[in-house]
Amino acid sequence: MARPCDALLAAAGLAALTFVAAPARAQEAKYPDWSGQWVRVGGTQFDPSKPPGPGQEAPLTPEYKARFEAALARKPADVTDNSPTVQCFPAGMPRVMIAVEPMEIVIMPKMTAIIHSFQNEFRRIWTDGDPWPENMEQAFEGLSIGQWQDMDAKGVFQTLAVETRGLSGPRTFDESGLPLHEDNETIIKERIHLDAGDPDTLRDEIAVEDHALTKPWTVTRTYHRERNPTWVEHVCTESKRTMVINGETYRLSLDGYLQPTRPNQPPPDMKFFKSGAGK
Repeated sequence: MARPCDALLAAAGLAALTFVAAPARAQEAKYPDWSGQWVRVGGTQFDPSKPPGPGQEAPLTPEYKARFEAALARKPADVTDNSPTVQCFPAGMPRVMIAVEPMEIVIMPKMTAIIHSFQNEFRRIWTDGDPWPENMEQAFEGLSIGQWQDMDAKGVFQTLAVETRGLSGPRTFDESGLPLHEDNETIIKERIHLDAGDPDTLRDEIAVEDHALTKPWTVTRTYHRERNPTWVEHVCTESKRTMVINGETYRLSLDGYLQPTRPNQPPPDMKFFKSGAGK
């Protein structure tokens, strides 16, 4: 039998735990349930509502439209990817939000993490209220600052509004090689929220401002929730069968030889392998 003092201590401890847990539960209830695995809906082109390549009708400047047409002319016939990711560069923002492979979203009070299984790309969206830093470290994912919004004033957040800056490259909009400006001054604004009629559908409204564009380009990406997911690791270098030499993409055969990826493709320049070149 517990002594009276023990019973009082136990009751006090339980009361303290209840006092601590209640604010934590209240804080947790403020945030939406975005748990589970999110699988993209639609293709791997940037705007899933339009055909890939030129069918995207991206509002490119004349200079960057010419660059895109040149990239399409060099596109390998048997290699889908026509962008820096063929060399295992990260997709970066905004392309990473295509979610070629499934992603996971982890919500915390001061930061929301978006974890992509493809190439293990990781986004941190800071919601701690801090301003933009004076000296911003550039990264493929950039620096993302978000703000939670309670759209219907019921005490529960529905929408995460995000702005991303401080990007590095090279990056493209998608695998077709649709270019972003090489100055990396891209600004990306997002509104991420669940579909009003389906809690297993997530939408990301993405608006891209970039000097390669004549105007902001806005698309909506959609994801479906798997509540009992299976996660598979995707490592670029494990399955990499291509090699880029002087801007030309070649395929690496299973026995280790270079192969062309399009008709009449020139072989790589072997000047450093000519007789006496290493002397």
